[in-house]
Amino acid sequence: MENMNNMNNYENDNMQNWQQQEELPSYQRELSRGQYNVLIGVHLLYGLALTAFICMKMPYILPQIYAVNPFVITFLSFAVSLLGGFLIGKKENYILSFLGYSVVVFAFGVPLAYTIFFFPIHLIFIAAVLTFVVVLTMTVAAVFMPNAFLSLGKVLFISLIGLVIAELVCFALGIFTPNFLLLIGIFIFSLYVGYDWARGQQYPSTPSYACYTALELYMDIINLFIRILRLMGRRR
Repeated sequence: MENMNNMNNYENDNMQNWQQQEELPSYQRELSRGQYNVLIGVHLLYGLALTAFICMKMPYILPQIYAVNPFVITFLSFAVSLLGGFLIGKKENYILSFLGYSVVVFAFGVPLAYTIFFFPIHLIFIAAVLTFVVVLTMTVAAVFMPNAFLSLGKVLFISLIGLVIAELVCFALGIFTPNFLLLIGIFIFSLYVGYDWARGQQYPSTPSYACYTALELYMDIINLFIRILRLMGRRR
């Protein structure tokens, strides 16, 4: 009798969940895990393609923009990225999440375009290829060893805080970031790629969370790319 009651409760819960899913807009319903992962990839490719477009077009207008004041533009980009972060935090609304993602990508793209402007095209290409290899390696590793990456969460966060403080000190002193700090940054963000992929698999498989996971991976990739490029680069 008790087993029958448990079975009925289970069926009722399933029916209730199904009805709740049916009441949601199509872009808010839970996806299969495969569809969810494909959507992460689509969002990530969209973000990287938009960034590449900004970097190709910005050199023509960068002098006029940064003639105002490079620090003001950098601060505005940071403020805009915070707005985007607030919007993407609205995970119950995919449209707002996607809008926030696009805003953050644009905010990252402007200062990135200014950074890579000083590097020759062949170094940019090599850095992009190396970044792709690292990202692919870490993602595959996270697929097979998710718990190993998830266990690194606190260590990575503390390490990132230390890295940011060290880089801010270098900036305040007006000196270039030493190579050893760039290497540490490359190591941290490489591990963050695996960590954020593994953590993304813990989220509900909705389009909003796919967008949120893509943003985390996007920021990892951009930070990784910049540090690889700076480590390799000779400014022209």
